[in-house]
Amino acid sequence: MRFRQVHLDFHTSEAIAHIGTHFTKENFQANLIRGSVDSITVFSKCHHGWAYHPSVANQQHPELKFDLLGAMIEAAHEINVKTPVYLSAGLDEKLARVHPEWLIRNADDRTGWVDGFMKPGYHEFCMNTPYLPILLEQIREVVTRYDADGIFLDIVGVRKCYCQFCVRTLRERGQDPRDEAAVLTLAEEVYANYGNQVKELVHSIKPGLGTHRPYRSWCG
Repeated sequence: MRFRQVHLDFHTSEAIAHIGTHFTKENFQANLIRGSVDSITVFSKCHHGWAYHPSVANQQHPELKFDLLGAMIEAAHEINVKTPVYLSAGLDEKLARVHPEWLIRNADDRTGWVDGFMKPGYHEFCMNTPYLPILLEQIREVVTRYDADGIFLDIVGVRKCYCQFCVRTLRERGQDPRDEAAVLTLAEEVYANYGNQVKELVHSIKPGLGTHRPYRSWCG
């Protein structure tokens, strides 16, 4: 990682208008130079689930009218600034409203960060559900289409989960979903499978491209 790495963190609801309308390459470059930035994380997908670029695997933010991710990468690379690309892996609020059955559940069947949809907040996805293939296609799209200098995947870790997919997996193994040790073992396996699939996918397209998950370091 370069000397000064900036995480350009923004998670933008569909209720916010005029996304990126004041962006210019010249202003972006001038601020990177002024800040002596060597590397800046730019966004493909935020916690709300929106893409900041044209997408087949996802949906572009409805208030964004151009390829913001591509414009940022091009501008940064022109001045020799690296651009790892961020995807909110564990959160996708627009999709959570459509598929709440894919969310991590506590033993009392409540969701994690907030326990329902009538409270402000996000809802975390279980990687033992059909959500994982969707995320992998979003990653594939970014790695294939863009000159990313790394992939940053956020909000994923070993999570004990009692969603119906995890309960079914345990029961098919002849285990008791009330056995906390069995639940934790499955959680570790689910996280390992997620990490392995991500790494294999990324390296099948761009061998050696770094992937970063907050619970682990950059890995080639």
